[in-house]
Amino acid sequence: MFSTIKKYAIGASAVATGLFGLAASTFAAEIINLPLTAVADLTGNASQIMTDVWVLVALAIGVPMGFYILRKVIALIPKH
Repeated sequence: MFSTIKKYAIGASAVATGLFGLAASTFAAEIINLPLTAVADLTGNASQIMTDVWVLVALAIGVPMGFYILRKVIALIPKH
């Protein structure tokens, strides 16, 4: 047997699917015109963001790795 929460979830997903199908059929007749440089503009912005983020990613990986290597090197030194 389905619990009450599962019944509501199934009903909500059915309503959402129906509304999405209605919205898709309503806007199917419209045509969206994009400029010729739309894809180049989007990929250019993405590459600029990745260029800017690279420094943060390198620091996020490099700093913990540096401490890990230091800890391993210090562990190699014999204790008296």
